Amino acid sequence: MLRSRRTRSTVALMLLLPQLAGCFQYVPATTEAVPTGSRISFGVTDPGRVALSDAVGPGVQRIEGRLVATTDTSLVLSVLAIEHVDLRVPLKWRGEQVAVSRSYVTDVREWRLSKGRSWLLAGLIAVGAVVAAQLAITGFGSDGGNDKPGPGDPGQTSVVPGIQR
Repeated sequence: MLRSRRTRSTVALMLLLPQLAGCFQYVPATTEAVPTGSRISFGVTDPGRVALSDAVGPGVQRIEGRLVATTDTSLVLSVLAIEHVDLRVPLKWRGEQVAVSRSYVTDVREWRLSKGRSWLLAGLIAVGAVVAAQLAITGFGSDGGNDKPGPGDPGQTSVVPGIQR
């Protein structure tokens, strides 16, 4: 019982590794520091929700995409996803380009590699490989610990009542 519980826990941990230690994350940034082609996400102000309703739908809360161009007054994005105020799940887009006035943009974040999380993931993968190798060598379960030879096994004598040998 203990061994199978440990096996299930190990398998569950290995399945959760990508969620626990993703290598990328959004970090706060300024639009001036973000190079063209970078993946960014930003919040939309209340006036922006109204102004962008024709382009991206009503109630837009956050826009995610690749930065195509920047000017003094706007950002042009190849949109990947849009979060709406009244929806729990972001809506996926196929890279349609949308120009957004800088006055509608708040809370800019850039998608960057996280070195700490990457090292953590590498360590967890190494531990997972060692555990998987150990399980492959020793097996997943046991036979119940019955080491006694059964009837008909060599070295076993059968005694039948009434018959003497």
